[in-house]
Amino acid sequence: MHHHARTSLILVGCTVLGIITHLIPHEMGISTVGAIGMLSAAYLPRYLIGVPALATVLVADAVNGFYAVLAMSFVYLAHVAAAYATRPILGVVKPSAVLGASLASAIVFYLLSHLTPMAMGYYPGTLEGWIACYVNGLPFLWRGVLANLLFGGCAFGVIWLVREIRADRFAAAERH
Repeated sequence: MHHHARTSLILVGCTVLGIITHLIPHEMGISTVGAIGMLSAAYLPRYLIGVPALATVLVADAVNGFYAVLAMSFVYLAHVAAAYATRPILGVVKPSAVLGASLASAIVFYLLSHLTPMAMGYYPGTLEGWIACYVNGLPFLWRGVLANLLFGGCAFGVIWLVREIRADRFAAAERH
């Protein structure tokens, strides 16, 4: 398959998969967006990595309802930054890289998205306020790690399995 066609297929595939899976009702913080960002970082050119995650949350918000622009800005930025943060880790896709990317994606998303309550004045701009904001957000960090491990692990596992099956079929065809 031509490189441009392959890139387009991966871009559209990640975006559509992200939108469909993110529109399925889910527990807050248990989302497929981190896994979509990880897939994008592993298989898309650098300049396209953020597109599927950004399109996913934008379409989901258009369907479910937009909210405060300031909050959306931090959340969107956090999703895109989390996807880019996994790129160096997923240079070679293997289980340890998926684990590392799952952690990195969740941590980057947590750190950036939790600027929202601070910027919107939900916590005082003091050291105690910052600490309270991030401590209160820890359950979301854990959910993000869990979601990335679950959905990212499944996605990369399916890709690995398909490649193994195709390799076995190709090898069998060569023997005949």
